[in-house]
Amino acid sequence: MLIRRLGPDELGLLCPLADASLAGEEALLRIGRTGMTLGYAPLPRAEWRVFPPSPTFAPAAFAINERSALFAAMDGENVVGVCGVRGTPEGWAEVADIRVDASCRRQGYGRTMLESCEACARQWGMAGLRAACTDTNPVMCQFLEHCGFILRGMDSMALAYTEAEREKPLARRAALLFFYRTLKG
Repeated sequence: MLIRRLGPDELGLLCPLADASLAGEEALLRIGRTGMTLGYAPLPRAEWRVFPPSPTFAPAAFAINERSALFAAMDGENVVGVCGVRGTPEGWAEVADIRVDASCRRQGYGRTMLESCEACARQWGMAGLRAACTDTNPVMCQFLEHCGFILRGMDSMALAYTEAEREKPLARRAALLFFYRTLKG
């Protein structure tokens, strides 16, 4: 397993990834006096879900900016994962998108790419990492929680006016969840 930082001349290495996930649970957001927590409830039957790349993730922009980085997870000569990170004016290193090909999941590629993002955050003097995903993606929510991220915010309007979300009943529209992991020592 190799995680490689890509430059602008290496963007041709990127290829479409099989990014469908089998969701057997749905994320349930609970808000209380101590903050927000996620619970998970089983779905009546598992369903395949595909999440398009984040609209804020343009690989070329991450490869050329000095306060951003584009990482590729390599299995031999094949790109099996991709991740972008950028520094924000608020002092967080934002993980813009993280994807691992379905055939290579649960082998440490995602976690290792996050470690590369953390190294950049330290180099840039950031407070920690921030990642966002929708509440309709319980697989990513659980991945972030297992990697030490804590749910600290949500925005129920961020996606409300996209065409795909307008077609859904109000109760089924996606909310954007914000996870944070502070840097230690």
